[in-house]
Amino acid sequence: MTPPRQNPRALFIVLEGIDGSGTTTQLARLAGHLRARDRQVLSTCEPSRGPVGQLLREILLGEHKSTSGAPVDGRAMALLFAADRCDHLAREIEPALVAGVDVLSDRYVWSSLAYQSVEADRLWVEKLAEGIRVPDLTVFLDVSLEVAAERRRSAGRPIERYDGDGTLARVADNYRRIASEAARWGAVAVLDGAGTAAEVERQIAAEVARIIERDGAPS
Repeated sequence: MTPPRQNPRALFIVLEGIDGSGTTTQLARLAGHLRARDRQVLSTCEPSRGPVGQLLREILLGEHKSTSGAPVDGRAMALLFAADRCDHLAREIEPALVAGVDVLSDRYVWSSLAYQSVEADRLWVEKLAEGIRVPDLTVFLDVSLEVAAERRRSAGRPIERYDGDGTLARVADNYRRIASEAARWGAVAVLDGAGTAAEVERQIAAEVARIIERDGAPS
């Protein structure tokens, strides 16, 4: 059997948006789209599947409170997410890219800047992200709080730390501010994520095709 060929140049693509924006659904669809074009793909996410990521997932679901019931401090959350990202890069992202494999991540730096800035000083959170690898493309799926909430309910998702409407409204505002500073973050696509899964998939595929064509690599 002939092994899959290396991608002409491995791409690092990130999908971002508030909980319920469709990033997980679209990541799977984009992975299938690229594999159909004979590209090797690694799908991953943050929090990662590593040890720090697992701890974060437990905290997001309300575990690890103090004896008084207090949740983990917001600054500690920001540090944990930054630590998980360093581990994620070293364990999964960088090795895959070096091997010529496209990496698709459901969340990355923008999530820290959007979510952790609700609980900690924004400039301090930004400092934690200094020097981190910049994706080839960040896709921000912008949806209303109502659409996102309905999707979470329909999927039967458990309520997590940041799912309150007041918190998510601030997170959404943070995301839009970050997107307005796109020059800092490499190639950025801001898409309306409220359409059907197929409609959004087509929009993302078009943005990715532009990145591939920009590099002069066959898709």
